[in-house]
Order: sequence, then structure tokens, then C-alpha cells
Amino acid sequence: MTASPSGERSHLSTTAGVPIRPLTLQDAASVGSMLARAFAEDPTSAWLFPRETDRARALQRWYVLNAKILIATGEAWGTADLSSAALWLPMGLPSWGSRRPFGRVLAWNLRTVLMLRARVLSAAATTVRMQRLHPKGPGWYLAILGTEPGRQGEGLASRAMAPALSRCDRLGLPAYLDTATERDVSFYRARGFVVVGEVDLRPAPHFWVMTRPPSIRAGPT
Repeated sequence: MTASPSGERSHLSTTAGVPIRPLTLQDAASVGSMLARAFAEDPTSAWLFPRETDRARALQRWYVLNAKILIATGEAWGTADLSSAALWLPMGLPSWGSRRPFGRVLAWNLRTVLMLRARVLSAAATTVRMQRLHPKGPGWYLAILGTEPGRQGEGLASRAMAPALSRCDRLGLPAYLDTATERDVSFYRARGFVVVGEVDLRPAPHFWVMTRPPSIRAGPT
């Protein structure tokens, strides 16, 4: 299990009566399967995997692989039953993750490139455009947030986000994300994020780039 900069990665957190726990690589297959179902209708799914007949299987492989990468290199929290998960990457935090499995992560990243095939250049160009709008310096990037379709609307996503956002507030760090779903913009706005820019680089979907400044300024740690 990777340790966080503040040394509080291993405990169970309970938010509004729903147990939230840190995820491990043993959870990657279950979390990835849940995310594949959660993002089945997302605009990015049709963009990255345009063959509808193969999309469900491709999304399954894609999200299991990305769950492994993000759990190994960042921080991931989910409900105890894995019906919702928030997967984060630390940005500009050099002390993070001294025990990252770099060899495995490199192999996993190469697999993501091979999976995208013809879409890899478009995905890379879009990612670069979005990164230009991200805040500079230390912060936390919400790479994936997803909830089992049958459980959406129960507030589970907010609870899965809560541990990382609480630490951002304590340490005075921003959080940020990208979304290609307009209705999600309102969801994130209600949780303190603001739109800082938009990226429309066809054939990629339209993306909103959002940042959440810390609610509490950093003090002595």
C-alpha cells in the first residue's frame, strides 16, 4: 500500500454513514469492471473505442488497466462494496510513492497506447491541451470518478471524493479534473470546482477543465 504525503493512507473513513476505504491492486479488477459499466455511455468511450460491437469488452480492459496504473501510482478511494471509486494522481509532489512499481507501470502504460491504436495521437493532443489549463505546482488530479449505474444518485461519488478533498483543504492544495459530460459540470461546481477552460479538439469530445481551490489555507504541518 502506497503511503500518502501526510501519512494517512491506510485507515477506513466513514462519510455520511457510508464506509470509504483506500483501494489496493487487489481491487483493480472489480473497480475496473464497475468503471466500464459507469462510462459505457460517456462521450469519451465512443471516441476512444469507436467500434460499438467491441466497445464493452474494450472498456472492460481499458478501465481494469487504468485502475491498476492509478492505484499503483496515485491514490484511490472507494465505497466498501466498490460501487463507487475516486482515483487520483499526485502532481508536483516529489515525495509521493517511493515504492511505486515502475517496471509494471511502464508496461501497463505501453498497453494503454496499444489499446488506443489510431486514437493515440488525438488522445495525446487533447491531453496536452488540457494540461496547459491545469494549475501549476503541487496538487491532486482526479483522473477517474465513477459509480455503478444502478447506484448513481445516492451521493456515493461525493463520498468517494471526500478523503482526498479533505486533505487538499488541510494542506492548502488544489484539486482539478477534466470532464466531457456537460451535466457533470454542475455536479462538480456544487462541490467547489470551477471551470477554468474548455478544449474542443476534434475528433475528441468537448472537455471542460475544472479546478477546486482549497477551502482552508495551508497552515503548519
